[in-house]
Amino acid sequence: MSPTEVVKSSKEYMNVPIAELVESSTNPRKVFDQSFLEELAQSIRNKGILSHLLVRPVNNHLEIVTGAQRYRAAKLAGLEVAPIRLQALSDLEAQEVQQIENVQRKDVHPFEEAQGFRTLLAFEGAKYTIDKIGARIGKRPEYVAERLKLLDLREPVANAFVAGHIGLGHALLIAKLAAATQEQALTRCFDGYYAANDTERSLVPVSRLQAWIAQNIYLSLKSIPFSKDDESLVPEAGSCANCPKRTGFNRLLFSEVREDSDSCADAACFNCKLDAHIAQRVSKIPNLVQISENYNATGETPILPRRNYVEVVTRKSKKGKEARPEEKLCTHLTPAIHADGMDKGRLVKVCADPACKIHFGDRQQEEKQRLQWKAEKTAANLNKPSPSGTAFWPMCSNA
Repeated sequence: MSPTEVVKSSKEYMNVPIAELVESSTNPRKVFDQSFLEELAQSIRNKGILSHLLVRPVNNHLEIVTGAQRYRAAKLAGLEVAPIRLQALSDLEAQEVQQIENVQRKDVHPFEEAQGFRTLLAFEGAKYTIDKIGARIGKRPEYVAERLKLLDLREPVANAFVAGHIGLGHALLIAKLAAATQEQALTRCFDGYYAANDTERSLVPVSRLQAWIAQNIYLSLKSIPFSKDDESLVPEAGSCANCPKRTGFNRLLFSEVREDSDSCADAACFNCKLDAHIAQRVSKIPNLVQISENYNATGETPILPRRNYVEVVTRKSKKGKEARPEEKLCTHLTPAIHADGMDKGRLVKVCADPACKIHFGDRQQEEKQRLQWKAEKTAANLNKPSPSGTAFWPMCSNA
């Protein structure tokens, strides 16, 4: 009797010869722990197989949908018959059952779990969503979304995670970062991150990695000089408002981020937009000066270094206190835009005229004193006695 005929004429639960069973090629479990199989085999010798293998008829054989581990242990135990539950399942239904069973395992690695979720989402006709997967396995949608995000880990980070060098908390934080910064964040998971290998390093708490990311990777969008809704600034990047790399965009992934601390996790894209914003302003505002936070600015575009300008911020002085030079107006003010630093892209007013007595008066006085000191030192050297004890006089002509 063929397997198909068995399904039609038999009960759902039955015993069949182990020799008639074949493992499924779509089983998500690819690695079997031999020591565990031997322990399970000993248990089967004593108590038998306590849970039925789920089996379906395929062509001329019976395929194991779930229970491959029990099947292997039963063979080790020397059993000739196994209890099965026989169901007529399509290829899609069988894979769906396998993936659901796999992600519900207690010993499943989170990365393997994520791969299972991705497979479910890719099933044609199943119409799985993050919410539906969560409901099916009894987990919150945030749980499923975070697991799926693990698949965005760069290979070195994913390998470190699967090998157990970093924990789930570390991996989840790094997975939310842009690819270009993930390996840098991986090094910060360890004390002594310049050590030759993992055995010489100790894993830092997740909270410390989170603090480092907040200080060095996330870029605040609270006071950016361009609109978060602008899709034309960098067309290939789209708007920040609809960007999944913005912490405020996906609350499933960034549930720990406060509403008032919305940030960008992609520094390259962030700076690309700032550069585009600066280019727009330079083209639209006549005589706009680009200024740098550095004292020795370099580059193809003329940018004023910090020593060559004074940023003027007018504000009402405190009663009885004289306004500082940078709080005073002058006739030399010109519009400028920060080309780098924390204020990159911000429009300001500067004085860049070294002859301005209001903003460069102190520097002019310092330069005058420097030149006077230099002249006095030169004169003192000229009148310094020679080694022989006689004064040194400059040679002069007899004419």
